[in-house]
Amino acid sequence: MSESNTKKRPVFLRGKWNHLLFANYEVDPNLLSPQVPAGTSLDSWKGSTFLSLVAFRFSDTRVLGIPTFGWRNFDEINLRFYVRGTEDQKSKNGVVFIKEIVPSWLVSTIARLLYGENYQNKEMHSSIESVPDSSKTLSYEIRESDLTSKFSAFVSNPEKMPTEDSLEGYITEHYWGFAGRNSKKTVEYEVEHPKWAVSKVDNYSITLDFEKFYGDRYSFLSDRKPQSVFYCEGSEIVVRMGKTLKL
Repeated sequence: MSESNTKKRPVFLRGKWNHLLFANYEVDPNLLSPQVPAGTSLDSWKGSTFLSLVAFRFSDTRVLGIPTFGWRNFDEINLRFYVRGTEDQKSKNGVVFIKEIVPSWLVSTIARLLYGENYQNKEMHSSIESVPDSSKTLSYEIRESDLTSKFSAFVSNPEKMPTEDSLEGYITEHYWGFAGRNSKKTVEYEVEHPKWAVSKVDNYSITLDFEKFYGDRYSFLSDRKPQSVFYCEGSEIVVRMGKTLKL
């Protein structure tokens, strides 16, 4: 759940995030500094800066309490990094999305207009296969006429609640989103979900053209092995209405 004790803003969206795959890359903080929104500062874990490739299923989506017919269930693949917001003298652990890819033009348009997030719609496909011993095979794909990009994994390790000082705990325990609409305007929004158990992933494949989807700045990730890969079953989530920070 969120760490804020202030009055809650109205709920914009409810749904479920399930079958989450995280690939976490340690990077030079100078890579991300130009994209840190005003009113926030770049976060780190034990002195190291991370960005994450995250793939998951979004389901049972309801906007303002109304089911989003036709797009209640869809996949998302995003690239994100981590910041701290300090408005009102309260530190908030947050996420900045470099880009979020979804199959729905409607979803991407609403997110851009309301939150200033960098959404893009592409044809996508996913598959989740479970076997009797509780193992899972997962695959998330972005499909284009000349290219299929994939983040897939075989999950066999048992789920465990991450410790507070672990990388897994750090990555999953971020409950705010920050989007910089320009150099002087930042939108902040709260995301609520319970703490997630984590399964370490040893067998995975990432065939993604980072330069094509995220730009030349991130092209090196296509040849970089992530520091860690893990899986979360996920849970119900709540996204609250955003607000513009007073800078």
